Amino acid sequence: MKSPLIITIGREYGSGGREIGELVAKRLGIAFYDKKLISLAAEKSGLSKEFIENNEQRERGGLLQGMAASAAYAGGFFAAPFPALTESIFISQSQVIRDIAAKESAVIVGRCADFVLAGRPNTINVFIHAPMSMRVNRIMAIYHLDEAAAMKAIAKSDKERGNHYFRYTDQKWGKAQNYDICINSALMGVEKTAETLAALAGIEERL
Repeated sequence: MKSPLIITIGREYGSGGREIGELVAKRLGIAFYDKKLISLAAEKSGLSKEFIENNEQRERGGLLQGMAASAAYAGGFFAAPFPALTESIFISQSQVIRDIAAKESAVIVGRCADFVLAGRPNTINVFIHAPMSMRVNRIMAIYHLDEAAAMKAIAKSDKERGNHYFRYTDQKWGKAQNYDICINSALMGVEKTAETLAALAGIEERL
């Protein structure tokens, strides 16, 4: 029996990647996972949802890590001594991603899902990028920021995503060779990009 279709989406901040992923899922009639992964990982790990949301791409260590662990753990998923908190988050999210891929077709945004599911059949790994001007304008409009603040937010997010991806994959985030499809969302716009990806995924599913 053929494995469920999984589309993973990596994206530059402000490229519209999350919205594109959600539209692709709707067009294909399959599940969509982004923020929902945080809740599922919290259930699996015993870490609070709020803690995972605030720390999934951040580095911690030493005294701060110990203090955060005491506050964040609600159950005994990890035996003492605790692994690094970011690694605990990555482990639990990775298991959630594998569980999803085993049972249903879905679009999964971020969380190194392309790496977690490496070698899995019926998986399409996508990276969404866009020119800086589009990204800045998009972030300004969504979050009501001025240009300087939007550029600062983009630089911070890209750095965190790049560091996080490299830490767990030993690969460069956004490198074309790591994905099946890399697409500039400014070329056709968010909706047309989603339409194109859904069509490509539909062809793949029928093969």
